[in-house]
Amino acid sequence: MKKLLAVLLTVCMLSALWTVIAVADDKPTIVVNTFAQEHEKAMYEEVIKQFEEENNCIVDFRVSGDQYWPELEASLTAGNAPDVFYLGLADVRKRVWTEAVAPLDELLDVSTLNTIWPEALNLYKYDAETNTMGEGKIYGLPKDFSAVSMTVNKAIIKKRDAEIRKAIDDGILPFYPEIDENGNLPVYTFTEFANLCKILTFEDPTLPETAGSKQVYGTHLWEDFTLPPFIWGAGGEYLNEDATEVLFSSDKFIEGYEGFMKIVELGGSGSSTDETSGYLKFLAGRCAYFPCGTWDVAAFQAIEDDEAVNPGKSWFDFDVAPWPISDSYKDLPIEERQDKWAGRVDSVGFCVSAKSRYPELAAKFAYQMSANEDVQRFLAKKGGQLPNIVSMAEGEYLTDDSYFPESRVVFVRMLQGQNGHRVPTVPTWNALWYSEGFISGVGSVWSYYEQKDAGVQPMSCREYCESIQDNAQMLLQDSIDDMEAMKP
Repeated sequence: MKKLLAVLLTVCMLSALWTVIAVADDKPTIVVNTFAQEHEKAMYEEVIKQFEEENNCIVDFRVSGDQYWPELEASLTAGNAPDVFYLGLADVRKRVWTEAVAPLDELLDVSTLNTIWPEALNLYKYDAETNTMGEGKIYGLPKDFSAVSMTVNKAIIKKRDAEIRKAIDDGILPFYPEIDENGNLPVYTFTEFANLCKILTFEDPTLPETAGSKQVYGTHLWEDFTLPPFIWGAGGEYLNEDATEVLFSSDKFIEGYEGFMKIVELGGSGSSTDETSGYLKFLAGRCAYFPCGTWDVAAFQAIEDDEAVNPGKSWFDFDVAPWPISDSYKDLPIEERQDKWAGRVDSVGFCVSAKSRYPELAAKFAYQMSANEDVQRFLAKKGGQLPNIVSMAEGEYLTDDSYFPESRVVFVRMLQGQNGHRVPTVPTWNALWYSEGFISGVGSVWSYYEQKDAGVQPMSCREYCESIQDNAQMLLQDSIDDMEAMKP
């Protein structure tokens, strides 16, 4: 009897499984796996619903968190990759060499991609025969071409209006922190910006109780994400042109790092030991300047527009702004500073698994998310990204007031190349030369400029950079050797 019951149970289970497969087979199903903030996830779900209706299919949309990349790596290793997943810029060669991604040239009419930013599309091209990035077949379509500028809480600027104007009269600041009547951005030197941040560090009794504290800071930056613009603003680089040499000990790199730490030295920054992050401070109206990725805009706008908690934009009124530049430019008028600053431009792309059961449908989904005009307009108007379509970004995005923020021209200038700079880890096989070689020990620098005992040896920017140069170079060479060993 037990054997009979077991057989019957097995038959029932198989029958149920076959029923599920049969139902699923009525509509092709593709698995799409991405990472996203909650506001982004909601946008994508709306777009996906329309795609399902138009293509009579099912999109199994999965959103991962901070462990997206290791989880993706595990799924690729196990042979059960999603049909569509994100392709990181540093991973293009690796995914091609391991035959993990399908060339989209064989799945799409790629001649229709000439409307999107060519610089973004080139990031996903690779010629395997010559081992050349930026040429050859297309292995991904940009989810976005993103930019990271500064963002500024204009409500804080307004509260410190008298102090700022006095600093201008005293020659401490050259101009007010806003775009002038000729469209020039308020580009400050390192020292000017540090002085501005010091002015913007104060006790604000008008903040709501939800702010958690009345203490406001000029800014609260950290090396891993926000130091690069200071290095570029000094004319420095992390690596040489062919990405074979680390430049941490170069004078321009050190100048940029010193400009970054000058904010800390002059008292215009939150502390490295603060329990509240700079991001949470900014959201609470307690931080005047903070980095702003194009993907952050919707979240910031939601706070600005919430009249119930932010009446009359009394404590949160955000806009975007440029990064600071070298003190060597202090004698330049505002007009001549416009092309001297730089912020990071980046991208992540939709790619199609080489093992997808429905590669054409998966490629169509990637195209819809990347290059469809209606989708791009929807996502940009929601504040999720800039339009991938160049004519839209340079046209209606700038002229139509239904887009935000007000100074969004900052983003466009970055994507156009005037003020944009690639992420320093993209050209290298791995980022250990950066994460272990540089970032892991920066507590020593903070200890030096904050004059706090953090249990590490305090070091100036120059001392630290010179002390880590050789080890970082060794890690970079290991990365180069690893790449050569894996090359097919």
